[in-house]
Order: sequence, then C-alpha cells, then structure tokens
Amino acid sequence: MKADLVVRNARVVRHDGAFFGGVAVVDGTIAMLGANALLPDATRVIDAEGRVLMPGVIDTHCHLGFHYPYDEDLATETPPAAVGGVTSALDYTPLVTADYLGFFREKCRQIETRSAIDWGFHFIIQREEDVHRLAQITADTGVTSYKFYFGYEPDNAIGIVPATDGWIFGAMRALATIPGGIINVHCENTAVGTWLEREIRPTGRQDLGAYQESRPGFVEEETIRRMIFFSELTGCPLHVVHTTIGAGVKLGVEARARGVDVTIETCPHYLTRTSYDPDLDMKAKICPPLRTKDEQEALWHGVADGGIFSIGTDHVPFRPKKGVDLWTESPGAVGFQWELPLMLHFGHHARGLPLTRLVEINSFNPARRFGLAPRKGTLQVGADADLVLVDLDLEKTVTHRGKGHCIYEGMRLKGWPVTTIVAGAVVAENGAFDDTATRPARCLNVPVAG
Repeated sequence: MKADLVVRNARVVRHDGAFFGGVAVVDGTIAMLGANALLPDATRVIDAEGRVLMPGVIDTHCHLGFHYPYDEDLATETPPAAVGGVTSALDYTPLVTADYLGFFREKCRQIETRSAIDWGFHFIIQREEDVHRLAQITADTGVTSYKFYFGYEPDNAIGIVPATDGWIFGAMRALATIPGGIINVHCENTAVGTWLEREIRPTGRQDLGAYQESRPGFVEEETIRRMIFFSELTGCPLHVVHTTIGAGVKLGVEARARGVDVTIETCPHYLTRTSYDPDLDMKAKICPPLRTKDEQEALWHGVADGGIFSIGTDHVPFRPKKGVDLWTESPGAVGFQWELPLMLHFGHHARGLPLTRLVEINSFNPARRFGLAPRKGTLQVGADADLVLVDLDLEKTVTHRGKGHCIYEGMRLKGWPVTTIVAGAVVAENGAFDDTATRPARCLNVPVAG
C-alpha cells in the first residue's frame, strides 16, 4: 500500500494514551497507525521530529453571521481557525425564518464554497412555533442540537429572543424522543440579572467589574439548577454552555452521579482572563461575564478532574466595539485561533494537564456529544484524517488583525500548532494558511429524510 500522506516520528496522543510513531492517510481517512517501521511509503511524508500529533480541535461553540454576511465570516474566520488547529466547528445559528430547510440548504452551500474546515450547526430556537416542529426540522436537516437563551432582555443589543421555561420544557419533551437530540442552554436568570443591573447602572460605573457584579455567579447557578431539574424530569440530554462558575461544574457532577445526562462546557476566556484584569476594559464584555480568580481556579479543577466535559471558544466576530458605554456594548470576543495555544500554555505547561485530557475535552468528548464520532475526534483507522501537529516548546506572542475583539493580544504563549490537516489535506503550516490546498468543506449535518 502507498499512502497519500504519512506523518512519522511523532508523539501520537489520543484521549486514551500515546505512542511514538505516526499515521498513514489514504483518501482523506486514517488507514494505519503505529510505529515508524510499520508505516507505508507515501506521496508526501511529514517528519514530525518528535513533536506531538493529536486529533484536530472540534470547536462546538461559535457564532458567525451576526454582524457580517455569513459567507464572508466563513471566508475570514475559518482559515485562522485552521491555523490554530481547529479542523471542525459547530455554529450556533439562529432560526429566524419559517423556511428552515431553504435556510439550511443555503448555509450548506456557503460552507462548501467558503469554509476552510468541516462545519455543522446547532440551531438557536427564536420562534415558539419551531419548538413544536423540532422532530421535523431534525428529519429534514440532520440537526439534532438546539440552543435556547436566558440572560438577555427582549430589547438586547444583538437581537437574541430569550426563551421561556415553557419553551424549554416543550423542547426537552420533544428532544428526549429524538435519537441524538440534545438541548443547549445559556444559563442566567434574566429577571434577577435585570434587577441587579438596574441597581448598578445609576452608579455611573463603566468598569468591566461592574458588569460581572450585575449578574453574579448565583444568577447562573440558579438557572443551571432549573435546567438540570427539567432535564431530569423529561429525560432530555442537557449541555450547559460557557459555564463560568465552579458551582455549575459541581451541579453537573452531582447530576451525572444520579444518572442525569448533563455535560458542562467552559471557554478559554473564563480559564485565562478575569473581569478585574487591569489591561481589560468594557470592550472585554462577554455574556456571561468574565469572573474572578477564585472562579477561574474552580474551573481549572473541573478541567483536571473531569467535571468540565468540553471546551468551546464562543467565537463571535462582531464589528469593532465602541468602548463608549458598558451597558449597551455588544458582548463577545474572538478565540478560534488561540484555543489550543491557550490550553497548552495555561493547562499543560502551567498546570500539568495531561495531553490525553486535552484531547479528550477538545476533540473526543465533543465528537461523542454531538454525533460526530467515530468519524471525528479520535485517531483510529477509518476516522477522518483531521490532525494537528504541535510544537510544545514553540513560543509566540498573540497578535490579532482580523474581525472582532481579541482579549489575548500581547500574551506570550508556549505551545503552538505548526501543521493542520483536514481530511488528509495539509491546510496550514508554520502559522500560515495554505489556500492552494483547500478542498470543498463538508457540512457535518446529514438530513434524515430523503
């Protein structure tokens, strides 16, 4: 057998262990793993020179198309994602039209022509009538993952339609009967957060800490408790997105111990920044807010001991922030390109996080939770050859010149991806995207209906 691509002399890291050797790729999938001596000849051979080879990152939390056209965001945001080691992503995209099937087909067309990586969807439910037809939407599109928002008032700056408990309960009853069905919830008690904000705003404070104090951790904790209650009641799998508090991690662990199918996600920004970092101002507003050092450390404990199930960037390329008024500033930041370097630097190097655990939360767990396994998220024969080669000793400074607001600018990080391979195609090397190597990206959602 002659392979299309072989990566050899690598420290190959999976979620369940590591070995020295490499991987052979044929027709975009992994054809062989093993010691160097077992690997076949190939059209192209990459000598890893002892560096780490792991599955590509699956970023299951991003938002494109909010301020810029969707196809434009795909073209500008996915190449940097690939450079950062991301090989697949799932986008939270709002359903705002009754013609969900036409909407979905147009998005798939845009993926195939503009995305540098494989791409799929969670649907954000924004209309009550869609709660009643989740089974049909799933059958027609293959999307099994749906998101609902709390924490946003009806007149919020980015047009999010907040959910009601009725929507949640109705959706959970429906999704519990759909194979692979899962609900994702932004957990913040909207009414309490609004009440506290109305108390703080008259003080005139414009510092980032004021935003955190207007929606403190218990606002998030209460809603996580409520969503777990509904999940336990209905039997619907629950994924709690962008968790910022240690109490949320604990609630998830306790619920799983009694058999509730709940998983907890956090984001790199909650693990690396706080609302009181002196270099951050109102432009670092994110919803839910950056927290305190104590909460940050509690999240790291969850990453280490398994309480945190997965990592998502919550990447959102808004137009440039105004920096005029904290309370009306758009929330969100970009993070695609730095998720892996941040986790390598602050997790592996600074805290001794095993690389196997990093693969678990960045690749293996997301693939299992959202129906992408065994095609994605692991290194095994028959899986897509989505690979990232990492230099653990490489040090670089974060720079950002694209859309959106970056809260990592100027950080010196140790551990960077140097080669990214998507379905066997080398799309990025040495910090640069190779647009000559692009191939049609694939939509990860497959319709059930004919």
